[in-house]
Amino acid sequence: MMDLNGKTEIPYIDPSLLKALEEVFPQSDFTPTTGVRDLDFHYGQRSVINYLKHQVQIQNENILT
Repeated sequence: MMDLNGKTEIPYIDPSLLKALEEVFPQSDFTPTTGVRDLDFHYGQRSVINYLKHQVQIQNENILT
């Protein structure tokens, strides 16, 4: 689906899905010995969750604000 600006329209994101993803892929602290591949993998997961959080904020904004 495309919006009026030609961008892909994101379907409604249920907050319970976002909560479940947060539980399955929690933020983690790492040690200096953690491998770069492990860091990349984790931050890739978190990047998707952060994107979805942002989309939920957009979806929940009041049209008057």
